[in-house]
Order: sequence, then C-alpha cells, then structure tokens
Amino acid sequence: MPLPAQDSTAPDRALAESSVAVPITMRRRLGMILKVVELRSRFIVLMAATGMVFASWDALVNRVEKWNRPEAGGGPSSSPASLGVESFCPMHPSVVGDRPGQCPICGMPLSRRRRVGVESLPAGVLSRVRLAPGRIAQAGVRTVVVSLAPRIDRFTTAGIVGFDESRRVLVASEGRGRARIERLHVHSEGEHVKAGQRLAELYSYDVAAAIRDLLEASTALHPPDETRTDPDPDPDASPLGDPNERFQLASQALRVLGVRQDQIDAIASDDRPDGLLPLLSPIGGLVARKTAYQGQYVPEGALLFEIADLTRVWVDAQVFEDQLALVRVGQPVAATVPAFPGEEFQGRVEQLAPALDPATRTLAVRFSLDNPRERLRPGMLAEVSLSVARGAPARPLASICPVSRLPLGAMGPAISVEVQGRTVPVCCAACVPKLRAAPEKYLGPRDAEPPDRVLSVPESAVVDTGARTIVYVEAAPGVFEGRAVVLGPRSGDSFPVLDGLAPGDRIAAAGAFLIDAETRLNPSSPSRPAGPSAGGLPEIPPKRGAYESDAGFSSVGAPD
Repeated sequence: MPLPAQDSTAPDRALAESSVAVPITMRRRLGMILKVVELRSRFIVLMAATGMVFASWDALVNRVEKWNRPEAGGGPSSSPASLGVESFCPMHPSVVGDRPGQCPICGMPLSRRRRVGVESLPAGVLSRVRLAPGRIAQAGVRTVVVSLAPRIDRFTTAGIVGFDESRRVLVASEGRGRARIERLHVHSEGEHVKAGQRLAELYSYDVAAAIRDLLEASTALHPPDETRTDPDPDPDASPLGDPNERFQLASQALRVLGVRQDQIDAIASDDRPDGLLPLLSPIGGLVARKTAYQGQYVPEGALLFEIADLTRVWVDAQVFEDQLALVRVGQPVAATVPAFPGEEFQGRVEQLAPALDPATRTLAVRFSLDNPRERLRPGMLAEVSLSVARGAPARPLASICPVSRLPLGAMGPAISVEVQGRTVPVCCAACVPKLRAAPEKYLGPRDAEPPDRVLSVPESAVVDTGARTIVYVEAAPGVFEGRAVVLGPRSGDSFPVLDGLAPGDRIAAAGAFLIDAETRLNPSSPSRPAGPSAGGLPEIPPKRGAYESDAGFSSVGAPD
C-alpha cells in the first residue's frame, strides 16, 4: 500500500510560529517585580527572626523553665527549699533566697547550691568546711602536725652609743677661794690618763700657807739622814712641839680648805715641794672635756676636766610595747656597729625606763656593752640583738583532752580515767575506751610539758580577721574546722600558741585563706548582718548549717 506523501514545509511553518514574540504587558512586569521583592523580604525576615531568637535565648529559656515549674501551691515537695536547693550571690553571700533571680546589689544571676543539712558545731569550733580531694590538690592545701619545739625569740633594735655614767667623773677646782693654774699637764681632749695622774697644779695663798706647814711638819717628822744627829730625838725637847701632832694639824687644815686626802699624800711625797695644789685624776680613762688653761684664774668648784672610762659604754635604744615581754634586766645582748662590720660586742640589759613614751609607744632601754679596746665611741649607731628562750604555753596541757584534743568541759563534765598508774582527765565517755585501748598513742609527748619548749604554728596557717585569730584544723580527711587561738609574740616565721590547740593537731599550713574564703561564702554567720534580698527573695534567718556547692566545697558556719 503506498505511503502518504509528507509535507516538507511543516517544520518551517512551526518554527516560524514559535519565533513570534509575545508582547510583555505592564501588568505582567509589575507582577514580576513584586515576586522578586517578596523573595528578598522573606529572606530578610528570616534572618531578623533568627537574630532575635539568639539575642533573647536566656529569656526564652527562663520562660520555658517557668512554664514547666510546678505551681507554688502544688505541694511542699515541689519547692526548691524542700528539695534542698537555694540561690545565693557569689559576690554577696548575704543575698540568699529560695528562688532564682538576680542579685539586687550587683545584678548578676544568682547561683544555686545544694543544702546538705543542718549540723551543730562542737564547742570551740567556729566553722567547718569539707573539700574534695581534687580541690585540695588544686588549691595547694598543705597540712602539718603541731608539736612542742624549742623556741628562741630574737629581735633587733637600734640605739646610740653613749658614756657609761657610772664611769664618768668631773674634776673641779677644790681649794677655798680663787686659784690660779700654774702648771697644766693635760693639754688637749682625747688624751689618756691614769688614776692618780696629775692633770694640773693650782696656786692659792691660803692653800699654799697650809701646804708649807704640812711640808715643815713632814720634814720634822722624817728628817733627812744627813741632818739627823740624835738617833732618838725627844719630841718634848723640840721648840715646835711633837712633829707627828704638827703633821696631823697641818693635814686637818688642808682638809678644811677642801683638799682631798690623796692630794695631801701627793704633796707630802713630792720630791720637789713648791707649795702648789696638785689636781689628780680620780680614775683612768679618756679626757672627754677640758676647760682649763695655764695661767687661768678659776673660782672654787669650777669645772676643769671631764674623765670618762670607755672600757664599758651604754647604748640607749627604744623598744616597742609588744616587745617588752622579751626584755629583762641582766639579759645578755650582742651589738654591731657599722664601723666594725661582722664583729659583735657583748653586753647585757642594764636598765628599763619607768614609763613609756606616749607619743611613740616605746620604752627606753639601756644596754651595757664591754669595750675593752675602747673602739666604741659615744655617738656611734649600734644595732642590738636579743635572744630569748621562751618557755611552755600559758595554758597547761592537762586542760585539753588527750583523745579528742578539745578543752575539758566542752562536752560536759570531765571524766577521770586510771591509765598506766596515773589519772588522766578526758572530755567525754566516748574517749575512755579509746584511751584505754591505746594509751601509748594518746599519752606520748602530751602528758608532760617541757619547760624549754612551746607549741608553735607557722605564720601561713594563721588567719587574722581582726576580731579573732583562726587556725584551721583537719578534723578528718578533707574536713577542716576553724578554731580561735591565742597567740604570743611573733618569732621568726612562727607564732607560739597560748590557747586553742594541742600537740598532735594537724593544721592547714598552706591554703588556709582559701579555706577561710569558702567558709565566708556561708551567709548564715550569726555575727554577720543580713543583706538585702534579691527581688522579693525571702531572707534566711541566722543559723548554723552545712552547705555544699558545685565547686566541691561544703561549709558549716562562718567566722567573723
């Protein structure tokens, strides 16, 4: 059957029809523009909504938690307080409440912590904190055992070297009336003189006449050998009377004129008598002052020389009021001066002033130093050091329970236990079986109090709050108790403990301030006033309770 003939012009005609342009009207163009604007606006709205969600994420989360939170009246078991959770401000521990919120003081969100429970503290314990082992290692808390040890207190004070007033004399004109310095044997200050050495010779008419009488009586009493003819002269045969009596009368006349006996002896023994009154040095030493000049006329009692013995000197220093317990008269001291570095001069405490200086709150103390070669000179600056061996603490160890290390009476009346032939008091009945089971453990070094040792704690273990001094004792592994202690004067890098601790207590020697800071986060300290509540948060009344935070701490109470 023959095929139908095909039209060869059909494709060309279809192509021509498709190539005819459809005209775009204004309405269609406006619709296309609106569709583009709609697509762009939808993207912008989506981006803005996403930013608002991120910006308000915390508010949205809080609202979701509020919607999911049970109603306040739904039952006692649904409240945070009943669940053992409370809110507090880490910056202001006094702001505490039962519901989340913001701190009214600093505005920061309140943190939450779990309440462990209410616990009463034993007598003598101010606070208690529990640290996780990881936190102890992270904080660098280090503990040491308190024990009795020899203690030597040493402190240093500065003073000025001066004359020893007991070795300092003034030499004055001693004759009656006015006298003239005829001879001068010491010409400048600083010269060394011996005891009895002539310093000067004075002339006075009355004294010269009495000296002549003394010399004549001395010559008659002891005549020269070449003039002596009769070996046994008769005193009554002499026209002037008894020479011995004449000598005594002449000596008495000189004493009336103010001449000393040693000067009279020097005049009588002078090989060349000239009628001058010798001025003698009473002691040996250094001429500290000289006001005499040859040919000078001096009245009676005029100061001519000042002699000082420098083999011993005084050092006047000031000691503060809190150091007076370390100073006592007769105590040995050692001094150094810049002029002789590395050399010590030994001495002792000579005298304490009767009263303190109210302006400086110091007491004047006088030290006496040996100066054999007279190298220390008045006016030098000296540094004096004192060392004192301190005795045992003021509180006897018998007032502390050897088992619990608490003061006797803290757990009620003390109980006496017979152990190893002696009576040992303990604080409670629970300590009796422990003491009897291991008496050597509890009655080792604590049953006696050595007189030359004292209980000491390192300086890093002491927390001074101003109102009291606290040391943290490790009562159990990871549990630290704050105890108020009474400390003595500081000695080097340690303090003596007068009350509050017993030998064998393990204390926090490093990290004590971290432990104290954690106890201060507890807002239930009875001595701390309550702060403002956070947005209607109820204030918790003062109490003593235990708290545990997410940082691995738990604390009971808080010190002042």
